[in-house]
Order: sequence, then C-alpha cells, then structure tokens
Amino acid sequence: MGNPKPRACKTLNEIKVGDEFRQPYSITDADVQKFAEISGDFNPAHFNEDYAKNTVFKGRIAHGMISVAKFSGIFGMDLPGLGAIWGAQSVKFLAPVKLNEPHVAIARAKEVHEKFVIFECWAEDAAGKRVLEGEGTLYPIPQKVRDGMDPAMLKSLMA
Repeated sequence: MGNPKPRACKTLNEIKVGDEFRQPYSITDADVQKFAEISGDFNPAHFNEDYAKNTVFKGRIAHGMISVAKFSGIFGMDLPGLGAIWGAQSVKFLAPVKLNEPHVAIARAKEVHEKFVIFECWAEDAAGKRVLEGEGTLYPIPQKVRDGMDPAMLKSLMA
C-alpha cells in the first residue's frame, strides 16, 4: 500500500487569508511510546500513572510536541501540501493533552506574503478549549517549480 500521498499542492497564488484545515486526532499510549523513543523524553508525567496523578495534571499527559507535530501533517499533506517547506513555528502550551481524548489541530492562513504564508495554529479539545496555539511560517511550492513538473510525475506524487 505504501505511505499516504499529499492531497494538495497549493502555491502562494492559491492560498487566501482565512483558508483553513482541521485535523482531528487523539494521542494513544503507543504514540507516546513512539515519541519518547524518537525524542528521548521518558518523563514519568507521560508514562507513570502513580507519579502523574500527584501532579497538577492529575494523570498522565501526552508530550505537547506530539500535538505540534500534527501541523507537520497538515502543512505537508493538505495546506499547502506537496512541496511546502515549514520555515518557523512558535507555540505556547495552554493546557494538557490527555491520552485517548479527541482533539483537533487547526491551521488558518493569517497573512500571505510574497514568498511565504503565516498560519495561525492551534489545537482544541472536544469542548473547544485551546490546548496550544502559535504561528507557523510556510513556504509553499513555487509556481515555477510546480509548473515545471511533469504532469505524470505530479499525478504519481498526489493522492
């Protein structure tokens, strides 16, 4: 089957202020384990319920960067999609992300500049409470690069 393919390939000219993509997600114990293996962060707040229940969070929480990583999927697959380069990201963590609870990552175009787009980024829990927020700078695929791609190759790279 292979890996999923990007569903969009938008250039600067195709992105408008207010364009938005929403990605529902929940973080599982397996996600926390994989992230810890990659990052080296095995803080007991993420792994030990007995420890975590005595913290301000009253239970285990996911690594905040797992939620931030959801924007990588949005930017690389949907908005802008194929060819986009993520140049910068600010983030402020506002509330914990509990395991196995529904959340949504939202990216909305805030400013479209000559060479890049600033996206407002935030994640919410099921009640609409923001758990994180920030801004991302994205460099969509240049028009001349996309125009120069062989149509068959472009089709093969897209979903």
